[in-house]
Amino acid sequence: MYTEPPARAGAASPTVHRVVVEERGSFCFAGCSCGWFAPGRRSRDRARRDAEEHLADPGPCD
Repeated sequence: MYTEPPARAGAASPTVHRVVVEERGSFCFAGCSCGWFAPGRRSRDRARRDAEEHLADPGPCD
């Protein structure tokens, strides 16, 4: 579960990452509201791990 910290007065709103893993045929794709996406995977678990890794270290999209 993702919880957003409360906004401070006068502070810019932090980028909220909403990651979705969806299936298309025999492949799973992970994508985020920030524009990040992972390559198609045949393994659902691997697509979920890609998403978890992005949430743990979103990199330059923040």
